[in-house]
Amino acid sequence: MGQRAFLILGSLGLIPFIAIFSAYFISPPEEKVYEFLIYVFVAYAAIIASFLGGIQWGMIISRADLLFNIGFPLTLSVVPALIAWSALLVLHSLILSLTLIITSFIFATVNDFYLYNKKATPYWFLNMRVPLSAIVVILTFILLIQQLN
Repeated sequence: MGQRAFLILGSLGLIPFIAIFSAYFISPPEEKVYEFLIYVFVAYAAIIASFLGGIQWGMIISRADLLFNIGFPLTLSVVPALIAWSALLVLHSLILSLTLIITSFIFATVNDFYLYNKKATPYWFLNMRVPLSAIVVILTFILLIQQLN
């Protein structure tokens, strides 16, 4: 049941992304509304990127006896949160902000692969995380393309 609960809750975490993304495309075409929706999207993405780093941190700590050096993987696990936090600091440039969100989720996914290769995470976790992050990256990329037009 544990893996199923992770998958259900992970999938439910996509609801705000999908709702905000949908609202962006069905809202009246007004720049202030679009900017607000992107701000909300970026803020939620930053929270989730931080959450992903926390999950990685916990997995590293729980498997510390198997890892030769935990300093490097622990450092890697905080990078997505710092990148996503930077996205909040540069909201005056929505293009840069969305690019940083994409970068944070790609970095978190690469780190998931690294941790899996170091035997710090199980395969089912990686199998769940990759599609969830891919959806977030795709939605964010579409918003980014909209900002470029």
